[in-house]
Amino acid sequence: MTKRNLQAIGLLLIIGLFASCKQESKQPDEQSVTVSILPQKYFVQALMGNRFEVNVMVTPGASPANYEPTPRQMAALSKSGLYLTIGHLGFEEAWVPRFQKTYPSLKIVNSSSGIKLLGEEEEEEEDHGHSHKHGIDPHVWMSPKQARQIVINTAGALTKFDEACKDLIAHNRDSLLNVLDDLDQRYTEALAPIQNRKFIIFHPALSYLARDYHFEQIAMEFEGKEPSPAYFKSIVDRAKSEEIKLLFIQKEFDIENARQMAREIGAELIQIDPLAEDWYSQMLDILKKLQKLK
Repeated sequence: MTKRNLQAIGLLLIIGLFASCKQESKQPDEQSVTVSILPQKYFVQALMGNRFEVNVMVTPGASPANYEPTPRQMAALSKSGLYLTIGHLGFEEAWVPRFQKTYPSLKIVNSSSGIKLLGEEEEEEEDHGHSHKHGIDPHVWMSPKQARQIVINTAGALTKFDEACKDLIAHNRDSLLNVLDDLDQRYTEALAPIQNRKFIIFHPALSYLARDYHFEQIAMEFEGKEPSPAYFKSIVDRAKSEEIKLLFIQKEFDIENARQMAREIGAELIQIDPLAEDWYSQMLDILKKLQKLK
């Protein structure tokens, strides 16, 4: 995260206050922090600046559902003292137990701990149209309300990892929470007048945002697969009858099916990037897009 980004979101970070942190050196295998996805890097650097290198396991354009780390990433992980998971990604469920076995001294913390997770049964009842492995939806970072808990958990883990900088982390945590509270208020106020609170999305990454701000997310993807002709037609028919005019597709997915559906229903097709490193800018962009609903 650049200094321009920090200024743009109004974070009151103490640039240069690392002098207040005791310069206690860590062991060679504890000189970096590893996270699963790029939005987590945003939160870590908002809390700690560049005091430690932040390794990101799932690279840009890759799927967190089935990503496999490269030998270079495994080597970088061996130099980390802390690994912050987002919780319940397919990648994490497959690989984190192996990481723990390979690096028994590596501290692993689930940054979504304490969040009320969307599970398979709840999603069926609330029609979020989505389930992941074991029925848990992992996209907790895609709502300002849930991001708040992620920041609290991340700050707590970083404080234990680097107690010498606990005051700096606490200051930046409070500043970042204020920013998130402001973003939450902006979402609530800007979206309150909208009547038709339904949107279509290829891969259902906005389940928590839909839950928290009372929208209905209709997923094109069915059970992790591209829609069959019959399912595609059912969504088209529903979109026409309910006048749904907004269709999201994630940056890493093939856009052709979404283009076809947008033409069929006369909807605006909008690309989003839930895995963007600049989390705040992405959330602002999604807010602007949701305001297109009537």
